[in-house]
Amino acid sequence: MKTRFKLLISIVLIIMTIAGVFLYENDYAMLEKEVNIKTKQGNLEGFLAMPKEKNEGIVIFVHGDGPQNATQDGGYKPLMERFAKQGYASVSWNKPGIGDSAGNWLDQTMDDRAKEVEEVIEWAKQQKTMNTEKIILWGASQAGWVVPKVQQNRTDITAAILVGPAINWLRQGEYFTTMEMKRAGKTDEEIQSELDKDEQASNLIESGASYKEYMQKTNDNSLSEDRYTFVQKNISADGTEDIKKINSPVYLILAENDENVDSKDTVKTYKEWLPETQLTVKTILGVKHSMLNPYLHDSEFLIYVSAILAPKDTLISKVYLDYCEEIVRHI
Repeated sequence: MKTRFKLLISIVLIIMTIAGVFLYENDYAMLEKEVNIKTKQGNLEGFLAMPKEKNEGIVIFVHGDGPQNATQDGGYKPLMERFAKQGYASVSWNKPGIGDSAGNWLDQTMDDRAKEVEEVIEWAKQQKTMNTEKIILWGASQAGWVVPKVQQNRTDITAAILVGPAINWLRQGEYFTTMEMKRAGKTDEEIQSELDKDEQASNLIESGASYKEYMQKTNDNSLSEDRYTFVQKNISADGTEDIKKINSPVYLILAENDENVDSKDTVKTYKEWLPETQLTVKTILGVKHSMLNPYLHDSEFLIYVSAILAPKDTLISKVYLDYCEEIVRHI
């Protein structure tokens, strides 16, 4: 009887411990609120994370590629909490067509996305609860073609934090294909053959070919018609000219093992066109493009479990989170 009682107590204690950890890991030190952001193209379903104490400024989140919702399924929250601890509100939103946001993100050019960011900034300035004296743009990956456009157009941007930003659409695609095939153990000849096929497909897209014509000539089933239209609108994207005109500081954060974006190309371009006084470069060791905890990279199961049970302490690289918090602390 005593043995059963002790076992029952042990089980209860284990469950209480797990529940306590879960509650802590999913309770962020910030005030969370869903918001409706009105733009000329329609309303965007937004997410606002406010600091609980001091109110220093705002961070505007600019998504990478894909059908992203406002918090990237909660993946942004550990970073938003870090910003909140330093007195910064975070503003993000579902891309057009995601959730209750009007429109279709696949209809957008990078110029469209930049205009959208600017409208969100203007919306934020109208909110009485927000301090917009300091405006920081945070963007990842594809945001490398968006954030510089905003920075060059405005004088009210305090700084930008760019995480693994791409420079040139075609070069980035070539790099991604090369790294993907290397992981699969393909030979140099096989890789070159695939790159040649990609180049032919890109030339067809750039020529203005219809989706039907593209499918007939390539048999490429990887692109839906909407995605094809999106690629056709943006395939010539190159951030170089926009980077040249940036007039506020840039904090460039790179992943040591980025297999999506060529970090060397990114650093080379930014260093070529921005003075040292305006550019700060930091490489996070051990991580890949997503800035996930390096121990999780090769396991979808561990990523899933971490995202549910312990997103604050295990999901994202602590070094990356610490550095982002350090940036806003000293701005």
